[in-house]
Parts: sequence; C-alpha cells; structure tokens
Amino acid sequence: MLVLALHILFIGNVAGVVTGSTEMPGASMSIRTLPGEPAMEATAAPATERPDDAAPVVTPLPAPAQSPPQVRERAPAAAAIDLSSFRKEASANSNGHRPMLAAAVRPAEPASSIASSTANAASLAAATPQAEVGEALVAGESGVAAGGLEPALAAGDEPPPLYRTELPPPVSLHYQVQRGPLRGTGVIRWQSSGDRYRLVLEAQAAGIALLKQTSEGGIDANGVAPLRFLDQRARRSAVAANFRRDEGRITFSGTRAEWPLLPGSQDRLSWMIQLAGVAAAAPERLVEGARITMVVVGARGDASAWTFRCAGPETLATVSGTVHAIKLVRAARSAYDTSAEIWLDPERSYLPARATLRNSTGASEYDLLLERVDRE
Repeated sequence: MLVLALHILFIGNVAGVVTGSTEMPGASMSIRTLPGEPAMEATAAPATERPDDAAPVVTPLPAPAQSPPQVRERAPAAAAIDLSSFRKEASANSNGHRPMLAAAVRPAEPASSIASSTANAASLAAATPQAEVGEALVAGESGVAAGGLEPALAAGDEPPPLYRTELPPPVSLHYQVQRGPLRGTGVIRWQSSGDRYRLVLEAQAAGIALLKQTSEGGIDANGVAPLRFLDQRARRSAVAANFRRDEGRITFSGTRAEWPLLPGSQDRLSWMIQLAGVAAAAPERLVEGARITMVVVGARGDASAWTFRCAGPETLATVSGTVHAIKLVRAARSAYDTSAEIWLDPERSYLPARATLRNSTGASEYDLLLERVDRE
C-alpha cells in the first residue's frame, strides 16, 4: 500500500508541472537550470515538445549516394555472309574486264550457318569436294590444290589481251599418243561452219579409251568461243564446264564453283585451236621470248591464266617427216598446276605437230606426236 501511495503522489506532482500550476500538493519542487549546450543559431528550427509516453522519433540516415548503373553495350552480332555477292562480282568482272581473282561459290546451305564456320568463311574458293580433289590430282588437272582452287589471275594482274585470229579450215589430225607407260593412237577433229564449231579429241591404247574431250560453241571476234566442254577419262564419269555467255559466268556439272567468263577464255581442248589461230593471224609475234596469254578452264572447276612463251624454232621429227615448228612453253604457276609444251606447224595453219601436258608430278597427262593430216 505504501508503494501505491507514493506512486500516486508522484504522478500528481508531474501533472501539476505539466499544467503550469504554481502550487503542488505535498512537497514543493524547485527547478534548477544546468549549463548546457550553447544556444542554437536563429536559423535552427525550434524543438517541438512531445508527450513523454510517445515513441522516440528516429530520423533516418540519408541513403548513401550510388553511382548510376552502368549499361554494358552488347556487341553487334556477326553479319551473315551473303555469298550471292560473289556471283554479282563475278558477273561484274566479266562485263567490266577486271581481274578474276577467285572462284565464287553457290551456297548449298543458309548463309548464317556458313558464317559460323571459320574454315568455310576463310576458304570460299574451296568448292571442290575432297574426293574430287584427289581424283583431279591423279588426273593432272590444273589449278586444283589441297586447300582449294588456284586463282585464275593473281591479285593486281590484268585480264589477258584479246587477239585477232585466223582459224584453220576443218581438219582431222592423227597422232601417236603416249600417257605414262601406255602408248596408243589419237585423233583431233576440228569442224567449223559459219559461226559454229565442234572439236573432239579421242585417245586409246590397247583397245581401251584413255581420253575423250569434246568442245562445242561459236566463233566470234575473239576467235573460238566455247559453250560446253565435256571431259571423260578411262573408268570415270564425264564432267562438263558450261560457258554461260548470256550470264557472263562459267559453271560446272560436278562442283558448285563458278568463274566469271572473260572474253577469249578457252577450255582444255580449244586452247590448241585458238593458239593456232592467233599465230596464223600474226606470225610476226612468234619471236623468241614473246608471250601469248589466255584463260584456260577445265571441267572439274579449275581455271587458270595460261601464258605461252615462245621458245623459238625447233626441228621436229614425226612419222610423216620433219617439221620446222615453232615451240611454245607454258610453265606451271604452282606445285598443283599443269605445264604444257606445243610445237606449231607453220605449213599446216599452225596446228600442233606435237603437244605435251604434264601434271604436278611431272608425268605426262598426254603426249601427242603427229602422224598424218586429213583435210575435211
């Protein structure tokens, strides 16, 4: 009871102070002011009173300053390779006579999937399947390497010049044929009528067909103008090169490679007739060291600029007698290229009295030596 009475008395005194009463029941209370903090400046806001039983006001601390979020830019996605531009460039090269640098490739799959392959992007000219590459090397085809196709023209090279020609009359040329250890016979038949021609080379040994090549097309201001070249070897399927003159490009039956069609381009058979026509039109150019250049295209996707250097006159012994020929030599441009030698007979419209092609190993693809000439 005593504790309860003291508690009531204390609450009453406090109530008197709060209400401002000067007299308090019970004991009197004096208030003494203690020295405190210096007076606040006038600019400070006055403190406000609050009931003793109210919860203390807690002033929140200011939030720490934060750096603005950094936005990381996303790297742009790799652009897909549009292989159609190669075909457009090929056509422009043909029409504008600019250098032909590499084979374009018709895509067989979406460009986005091709772009994901670094190897494919780095070797767009490598269109020939590996199986075909191996066969082409065995056959001595020009321009096919382990990494792809040799460029027809080196960077910075000008397209071959165009020549005036006097093509020979229709004729059949019969040859002795040697290919490696095999010996046999062969014939080249050149037929022309108006602005059309047909050219065939057939070679056989021991009753076995070693080689058959057919070139067909037209004759224009630049001489022989092939439209289709067909190449068939022993125990192998025939393959073809198509000279699409209306589209300015060369396509192939056995590969997706494409080449721009430059004026004066020849196939791997017609070059002999074209070379005879160039020589017949300007015999004065056949001086030692002189050069004649043309693009020569095979049937397996290969294409290369063939430059023939005149080696001068050379006496050649043939079955039909001695021929005072003019020899021209085409040196290989790489380890995978074809070299050629040809002996032109001025007495027979500069047609070949002998012709030899050698592959990268030095073995002869064929060696033709004239036996006789039949006029058509």
